[in-house]
Amino acid sequence: MITYTLICDKDHEFAESFDNYDDCMAQLKAKKLKCPTCGSKNLVKGLSAPNVSGQTAPDIPACPAMGGCANGACGLKA
Repeated sequence: MITYTLICDKDHEFAESFDNYDDCMAQLKAKKLKCPTCGSKNLVKGLSAPNVSGQTAPDIPACPAMGGCANGACGLKA
């Protein structure tokens, strides 16, 4: 089983488990799922962090540089 974050057209996010990616996409296309908050069936798959070896992802601090690291102003560099 794999868990994906789903987002409705009213920006409500929730998690749902599927057998695999194709199962998720088939259920979304067939509109078999609905948002538990508002009941909307207009859903998309959100971004999902990979789960490696059952470990949770570490907390990653937000980048303080407005232009990103490419401008050389990254405050997160060691």
